Amino acid sequence: MPPAEPASRTPFQQLTLSERGIIRHMLTKKARVREIAEVLGKHRSSIYREIRRNKNAGGYYIEDHAQSILKKRRVNARSQFRIIENDTLLEGQAEGLFKYGLSPDQIAGFMERVGQVQVVSRSTLYRWVHRQWQSRKALLRFRGKVRVPYGSKRDSWDPNKRHISTRPALVDDRERVGDWEADLVHGTKDDSHHSLLTLNDRATGFCIIRKLSSLNSEVCAGVIVRALEGLPVKTITCDNGWEFGRHQRIERYLGCRVYFTDVNSPQQRGSNENLNGLLRQFFPKGRSMKHVTQSQATLAAQRLNSRPRKRFGYQSPRQLFAAMTGKSALFIR
Repeated sequence: MPPAEPASRTPFQQLTLSERGIIRHMLTKKARVREIAEVLGKHRSSIYREIRRNKNAGGYYIEDHAQSILKKRRVNARSQFRIIENDTLLEGQAEGLFKYGLSPDQIAGFMERVGQVQVVSRSTLYRWVHRQWQSRKALLRFRGKVRVPYGSKRDSWDPNKRHISTRPALVDDRERVGDWEADLVHGTKDDSHHSLLTLNDRATGFCIIRKLSSLNSEVCAGVIVRALEGLPVKTITCDNGWEFGRHQRIERYLGCRVYFTDVNSPQQRGSNENLNGLLRQFFPKGRSMKHVTQSQATLAAQRLNSRPRKRFGYQSPRQLFAAMTGKSALFIR
């Protein structure tokens, strides 16, 4: 009998952001790599390699950091195959045709019709624009504006969302810690994907501020989970922005309920809107959030949490939060 052929190995599929979040969560619980591999259905060597290659400078594995490293590797790996960037004349011609008012499809068709030696497709031109989106989006006719197809509504209600009308009535009484409100504070339109995530406790006014460099809902959910991990969290109320679309992941990790307000109804998150107004003292409107660091955001939160409030008998939110929870070290957040 001929020798049996060795079983073919299943090719490794790149980990998703949620799977990386599971790795980070299990590592904090002191789980072994073998256990993590079993949960994810991967070989333990793949998990070892993932953790070793994508740890941050402090030696910790964080899913957002690992994802950003992956993207940088992909960019660098494909740089030699970029047709437009590697041809100065072609890049200048493409930019000139864009400025003349042609669309990527028209540019590609024009190059083919005139019999140009180096021809690029419309997809290649779009990718070239998106690689430096902030500086090149003006070359497109729609200037980067979101285009909503006819017959669709971006604000249509998701049946899986919990409406604020179903939120427990005791949340309105502000007598317990753990009922949070969430929102994003944006900068200029050119850097709209850079923002500040604001979280505030309704009872004490205690706030947490996190810098976001992406509006991806997975990233936003991960930041919220890490910011509130270990704190009392019973409910979170936010608006209908798609950045909060991974609310079920937040509920699963924090063991809370997420509620959504009506469209264009910021008054239903009044405490958070007031916080956002106070935050503008440190980050005025019209200022880009691109160069705001997490250290600056943390310092602003510390100053707001240490400010005496009239409605609390001139106690600070930090003092009140510590008195109601016994967590006096929260000043460092």
